[in-house]
Amino acid sequence: MSDAQVSRDAPRGRNREATTARLLDAAAEVFAEVGLGAASVEAICERAGFTRGAFYSNFASKNELFLRLAARVSHERTAAVHERVMNLEQPLDPYRVEDLVRVLGDVTEDTFEILLFTEIAAQAMRDAELGAMLHAENERMTDQVAQIIATIADRGDIRLRVAPRDAARLLLAVWSDATQRAALERADAERTIALRADDVGRAVRLIVDISASPIE
Repeated sequence: MSDAQVSRDAPRGRNREATTARLLDAAAEVFAEVGLGAASVEAICERAGFTRGAFYSNFASKNELFLRLAARVSHERTAAVHERVMNLEQPLDPYRVEDLVRVLGDVTEDTFEILLFTEIAAQAMRDAELGAMLHAENERMTDQVAQIIATIADRGDIRLRVAPRDAARLLLAVWSDATQRAALERADAERTIALRADDVGRAVRLIVDISASPIE
């Protein structure tokens, strides 16, 4: 490929990324107003200022759009936790479970995000194609969390009772359950974090070998 072709393709790629981002932002706004079922492609396109053609040049379906939106939210959350881990001034003490919980569990989600994931999961149970897509996305998320757990363990010389991927599955399940319970209770952000920290703390005690801890 010539240098001239590269220079022509670069703006085109940036424009496509900008279009995708605008459609995702519009989908988030429409979803927050009417929910997943009533958020039509037409409404999303109108909000973003694009035609249906622009929509379908970026997404195969509305389901793919909302799955991409959920993936973007998930990536932002895991990136925040990963940055927190990498910026620790010193390795975590393997016997101070509360420190592990603070790193893994102290991330705030708003009502929009909770509803988004809940509605996508419910829709995926009825739609085989979306179910397969969500499963693949969940596997990627599990891999990312497993890497974070492995990094924490390596940096703190922490002994795990299970493989990092198994630990990731357990923690994600506990996180999801605690977050949904907090949403049903109409808990505020502070209460949500407290509920989640309590449950995540119990899960951490199951996956971390603290048998030699002077605290325990």
